[in-house]
Amino acid sequence: MSEHVNYENTVAKLKERHVDLDDIAEIAYHFQLCYLPGLTKQIAMQSVQRVLEKREVQHVVWVALELDRLTEENLINEPLRDVIKEDFGLFGVDELLGNAIATSFGSIGFTGYGYVDNIKPGIIGKLDKIGKTTKGVTTTFIDDVIGGIAAAAGSRLAQKYPKGFVDDAQ
Repeated sequence: MSEHVNYENTVAKLKERHVDLDDIAEIAYHFQLCYLPGLTKQIAMQSVQRVLEKREVQHVVWVALELDRLTEENLINEPLRDVIKEDFGLFGVDELLGNAIATSFGSIGFTGYGYVDNIKPGIIGKLDKIGKTTKGVTTTFIDDVIGGIAAAAGSRLAQKYPKGFVDDAQ
């Protein structure tokens, strides 16, 4: 193996799919702000970065993005290809990958992931819409791993600031 999965190439792989870490931090920030007064976008960004430093998170991201790419290029056999292309509601494997990331910083990530998967804020909703309206583009997995990263970042913040407020002393 010439190159290992790492933080830098995972961030680059997300950028290839038009996702910046700022997009993910924005989601984590907005859904945690009501629980953590004093939270800043910078702190949310740092949490997203810490999540993406975990090797198992990187691996899930790569697998998810590769499944979307293979589907776009018709390299996955039927009937699975159409199930992925359509983002079939009962498929659920995409949500399993999102939850695998979301719970990497504790079980609270599970509920956070359910929240972002349901309301599809920010880039998650944009990706979901693109995948459902643009021929030849598959976003079945990427929207869920982005939700998982945002939820894990939120979970990490909740654990870091258990008293419910963010201060500079921590």
